[in-house]
Amino acid sequence: MKTYLFLILSLVAITEVHSAEILFSDRRDADSFKRISEHFSGKEDPGRYVIVRTDPSQRDGYYIALKLEASDQPEKADQLRLYFVRPGSQEVETKTLTTGPINKNRALIGMTDDVWGSTSSIPTAWKIEILDSAGAVISTSQSFLWSNHS
Repeated sequence: MKTYLFLILSLVAITEVHSAEILFSDRRDADSFKRISEHFSGKEDPGRYVIVRTDPSQRDGYYIALKLEASDQPEKADQLRLYFVRPGSQEVETKTLTTGPINKNRALIGMTDDVWGSTSSIPTAWKIEILDSAGAVISTSQSFLWSNHS
């Protein structure tokens, strides 16, 4: 009996999805990303973050910064699924972004396409899922209002 209980608890522990810590979420403009090294190299220097944007060619937008621990398994990441609700709407929209393995302990997810890059709009609620190559959720984070929206 103890063996069965141990196996069940082990499976639950293995399949538990960890929640990445939210550092901040706010609007940022393109100039806030420029560093001196970019003036010399012409390439963006992400610093201690892995940056993933809905439109990689745009920097203006709404960003969510996550702190990833080893338990978030960032090295197994393959994709990121972003759920969000626009202001004045109750419809949940979804975007899936390719990330590949995340080799840093901080990720910056930018909503930079469409209305997010060109206005001061911020999502009413959002949820981020980090997925492995099989499509399984390995880590998740959400805004406070997401739990009230669902």
